[in-house]
This record gives sequence, C-alpha cells and structure tokens, in this order.
Amino acid sequence: MNPESYKRRNNILIINTKHYEKATGKRSYEFFAGLPDMNAFKGWEIDYAVGAYDLHIADQFPAKSFYSQHVDPIGYGAFTGKISIEMLVDSGIRGSLINHSEFRLNFETIEKVVSKARSMDFEVIVCAENLDEVTRFAKTGAPLVAYEPPELIGGNISVSSARPDIIEKAAAVCENNGVKLIVGAGIKTHNDILTSLKLGAVGGLVSSGVVLASNPAVAITSLINN
Repeated sequence: MNPESYKRRNNILIINTKHYEKATGKRSYEFFAGLPDMNAFKGWEIDYAVGAYDLHIADQFPAKSFYSQHVDPIGYGAFTGKISIEMLVDSGIRGSLINHSEFRLNFETIEKVVSKARSMDFEVIVCAENLDEVTRFAKTGAPLVAYEPPELIGGNISVSSARPDIIEKAAAVCENNGVKLIVGAGIKTHNDILTSLKLGAVGGLVSSGVVLASNPAVAITSLINN
C-alpha cells in the first residue's frame, strides 16, 4: 500500500444513514438519487455510509462514494453474517466505519481490521468516544479517526461547541501519528463544521441532521456552504 494514498487534499463529509427507514431498503434508491455526488462541492468529498442490506446501491450511483457501516477482519469463506473487505471492494465500496458507538468492537478486532484494510488499500474510519480512544486508535495506523462523544449523538448540542478543547487535542494527537480527524455528534450547521475545521479536524460525520431532514440535499449543502 502506498501511504500517500491516505493523505487527503479535500475535506470530508460522511453521512451515516444508520438504519433509518427513509434511507433503507426499497426507499434507498429514491433517497440517494437526490443527493450530491462525491465531488459536487469544490474542496470537499461527500461519502455515504450504508448498512449491509444496501451495499448494492453503489452499482446504481457510480458518481457517488459509498462506505459500509461495519466490516469484519475476515475474507471469503464460511462466515455467516460477516462482512469482508474483499466483498466490499468487489461491490464498489471504498471504505468502512468501524466501532461506532452503536456497534462497538474490542481493540484486538479493531487492530485486525485496520491491519487488513491497510494491506488492501481500503479506507477504515475508526470511531472513538473520547480522547483516550482517539490516542489509542491513531496509533493503529488507521487513516481516519472519528471523534464522537456518545452523549451528544442525535442531540441538538454539537461536539464543536460542547468539546472544542477535546477536538483540538484530538487533532494534535492525530497529526502526530499521521492520521486525519473527523468529528461527529450533534453537527447540524455550517458553523458546526467550520468550527471543527478551525480546531484541526478535516471534516464531519453526520446522520440524523441530514437523513431525517425534510430535504437531505439542502441539509448537506447548508453544512458545506455558508
């Protein structure tokens, strides 16, 4: 793997669709049809994290960038219910979240996923709940760490206003380890994103603020454009 492949020139916004009804199953095509493509905004990369059932959507929208919400450190074989990096790559999925607060993993599994992903030039974003986890995960060699305090997820108080000191410290830790930081939890406005960037993050991980919005495309635009 070429380490330079993990050095981003753009900021990144990842929309995690979780398991919300309006973005899942038979409704997923209509949902994604109206959303921005990967490079719709200059200087930004837009990515969508989808559940296992909806991974096929990548074939229908080649101009969009899709991530999985989870991946396991296994290959093809007798692994009922698991998701392999090989299968994701074959399906046109370019990366995956792991260790989201709603799907936590032990550290050994995280290390195995990151190691395998690096060997395959597959991008993994490890979610961290606090500064100690950011520090630990940054040392695994994961290209991106997402700082998301669980108590703020889905709420109206953004991480950028509630934890600016932690974001700044986390960004410094990540930089010292050659890793990029994104932040999430409660992010709903352009100012939330802008503050995070000023504190050293390269972007945001959002969910309900976009997926549950009356017009998700407008919600994405308002996060990036003032």
